[in-house]
Amino acid sequence: MNKSKLVIGMGNTLLKDEGVGVKCVEYLRSSGLNEGIKLVDGATLGFDLLEEMKGFEKVVIVDAVDMGKEPGHIAGFDAEQTLSLSSDKKFSLHEIGLADVIQVGKRIGYNFSNVRIVGIQPGEVSLGDSLSETVMKKLPALAERVLKEINNQKGD
Repeated sequence: MNKSKLVIGMGNTLLKDEGVGVKCVEYLRSSGLNEGIKLVDGATLGFDLLEEMKGFEKVVIVDAVDMGKEPGHIAGFDAEQTLSLSSDKKFSLHEIGLADVIQVGKRIGYNFSNVRIVGIQPGEVSLGDSLSETVMKKLPALAERVLKEINNQKGD
């Protein structure tokens, strides 16, 4: 089956809520909610993220994003909006941030009009391989929001 939709879960699963994107992809996979959607653990993709996104009609990247909101707050936004978020959060072993990837991609001709970001405000970013209780409780809502975005239904 040719999958035209891609969901990439970003994050470091060894830093509690920082790994929520990867945990969301695992949740979608285990729930069987990925019909017609390619799910990718993008924890360490870095600039390879650009190649991974090629050829898909719709891409949703799910990640922990510091939006200055209460832990567990979920928001969706266009990929280019990451360029205006003030965050030094990094997501790969090479310390490349999502905004860095998008910025370089734009400079070399990538079009991000088909890419949405679904972010969740982390509560705890410290050593540990499980999500905080607050973010864990929001995992089903986060997965639901990702599915809405991948099907072109913007959430609240």
